[in-house]
Amino acid sequence: MIKRTPADFQVEEILSSDFTSQKKDEGPFALYRLEKQSLATPEAVGQLARALKAPAASFAYAGLKDKHASTIQYVTLKLAPEIEAPPTATGPGWKIEKLGFVPRSITASDIEQNRFSITLRNLAEPDSKDIDSAIALLRVPDAPSSVRIVNYFGDQRFGSARHGRGFLAKDLIKGDFEAALKLAIATEARKDRMDQKVFKRTLLENWGQWKAVLPKLRPCPERRAIERLVNSSGDFRAAFCALPYLLQQLSVYAYQSFLWNAIARRMIESTCVPNGKVIAADDPFGEMLFPEAAAIPPDLVALELPLLARNTVLAEPWKDAAERILGEEGIAVTELHIPGVRRPFFGEEPRRLFFEAREMTCSLAKTDETSSSRRLKRTLNFTLPRGCYATVLLRALGQ
Repeated sequence: MIKRTPADFQVEEILSSDFTSQKKDEGPFALYRLEKQSLATPEAVGQLARALKAPAASFAYAGLKDKHASTIQYVTLKLAPEIEAPPTATGPGWKIEKLGFVPRSITASDIEQNRFSITLRNLAEPDSKDIDSAIALLRVPDAPSSVRIVNYFGDQRFGSARHGRGFLAKDLIKGDFEAALKLAIATEARKDRMDQKVFKRTLLENWGQWKAVLPKLRPCPERRAIERLVNSSGDFRAAFCALPYLLQQLSVYAYQSFLWNAIARRMIESTCVPNGKVIAADDPFGEMLFPEAAAIPPDLVALELPLLARNTVLAEPWKDAAERILGEEGIAVTELHIPGVRRPFFGEEPRRLFFEAREMTCSLAKTDETSSSRRLKRTLNFTLPRGCYATVLLRALGQ
């Protein structure tokens, strides 16, 4: 069990030296270290904006950090005559400290890696021993402080599909913008806030009655799609395009990530399973297979497998795996586009097939003070490259 308390899941961004070398005593952007707990990154930044009396759009951050965690990350504030940049500030669940000034806003590429400290709780003794066995199996032969893991996307990447609702990008590919819109803003998800659930429930119950339902919907960016339908009830393409662009693009990323995971799994089945032991972890989006580090062919260790796009050229050694997965999905790679719109779009992006968790340590088992049955707890410490998922590493360790 993880995340019994926010302190059980700690993550800290490590800035790249290229970015930190730009830090000065003056500049157009203030750089802040943000510590937060039990807040999603957008929530924390929203509170920060209100506290500093600055537009939320003047802040930038490099990554989204989990709400149910204790995190350290970095944000930049674009300065203006009416905006002050205090040395420190605090609020419910967050605090910031100014580190200096930089010439531009922070981006995802400015994060080199993330450092994690994760406490696993409620472990039976066999579970604890399985963690040690998994670490030994996955340990890099010539780097004993590292473990090598298939670079799957975590299920937090899968959006609406995480809640059993399917990938709305599949509707977009078919040009069914009404189905995609309904899935995006009128279908409840388990982790929605109550105000989001009320919005979606109200909209679904009144679907098609745009003028009647509009006054019942709270002001929010998703409401713009219904405003568009009030003026043009049949133009679902325009309504979908009225949604926040990040929501639109994430829907495409979700399906691309699903395809990437499936192709990676198929490659592991064909190239690694015959050569050594494999850890298999059940997953709603397809079993995750983690091969013994010593059984990974050398040519796969540094292989980059792309997120598929319309113009992707299927190449060896992953061509066969990609063709089989696309066949199972009933689509061709040339169909990975959305008719009639320039964006969102399927963009090709390389991703390493494997990542290494470095500086990996696992504490000795101790009695879990939160367990009534005297079960065990252990703490993992490691660093991951930017874009890799700690939850995937935990799946490889049986958690």
